[in-house]
Amino acid sequence: MGIKHNASYQSGENMAKKTDEELYDVAINMIGSVAKLPVIRVDREAFLRQQFADSEYLDEILQHGPQHVYTVESLRKKADGVIKKSTNQTTLAAFVSGIPGGPAAVAAGSADVAQYFGFAINLAQKIAYLFGEDDLFTDESELNEGAKVRVLAYLGVMLGASGSAMLVGKLAREVGKNMGKKITQQALTKTTWYPLLKKIGALVGKQVVKESVGKAVAKVVPVVGGAISGAITYATFKPMGGRLADVLVRNLNGEFDETGMELRPEFKKANTADADTEVTIHEIEIDD
Repeated sequence: MGIKHNASYQSGENMAKKTDEELYDVAINMIGSVAKLPVIRVDREAFLRQQFADSEYLDEILQHGPQHVYTVESLRKKADGVIKKSTNQTTLAAFVSGIPGGPAAVAAGSADVAQYFGFAINLAQKIAYLFGEDDLFTDESELNEGAKVRVLAYLGVMLGASGSAMLVGKLAREVGKNMGKKITQQALTKTTWYPLLKKIGALVGKQVVKESVGKAVAKVVPVVGGAISGAITYATFKPMGGRLADVLVRNLNGEFDETGMELRPEFKKANTADADTEVTIHEIEIDD
């Protein structure tokens, strides 16, 4: 077992030397692979029907989103229930898969890492739909670039990556409204927020690498490995969901809407005076 431990460690050490570009690809590839699993996908309409089964405004919720009907405060409270349920389900699954040779037959840490991030993506979808985000999935078997970027931003927030909260706001405004679901990798590189996206992607990719190493090490000790997997999942999953819910609340409140930022009174007054002067000069030139 010591040999396996060292091999896993060295493998992880080599992966940790990857460039930001390579780590970004690790994150994007992981998202694309995990998203192919049917159990990870959340049907937006089915989820909202379940969550708001007793609401007399169900039709409005399905058409415009829960945020169209309910306050962000009430949605944030509902998100806590969704996060708690998902955390409990994920923790149990992590415990079972953490046992070598268990029902899930997990090998060398790779499968349960996919499971860990898979459940994170599953939870991210639920929280996003709760706060009015559009459906991530189409009828296609694979996620398109736009959807992958949105998932990457959600994971960035959940993992506490710097700048990811702002990216979620930008994506909601620019990708959702202007580029829609037809966004391509080439179109991404031309956006002003692409460098931020790459940075967050690298941080998520680095976390994927860390999880791979950590899970492999946990496998070294039978049974206890399962307890470790479950404990780590429970300790991290709830705050991860809370971070994303908080950011989506801030997004709905317009905190990331640059057009909604208020100017300082002194700055506004000075620029208004300059604008009046320009208008006067312009009018004089026209009269002449």
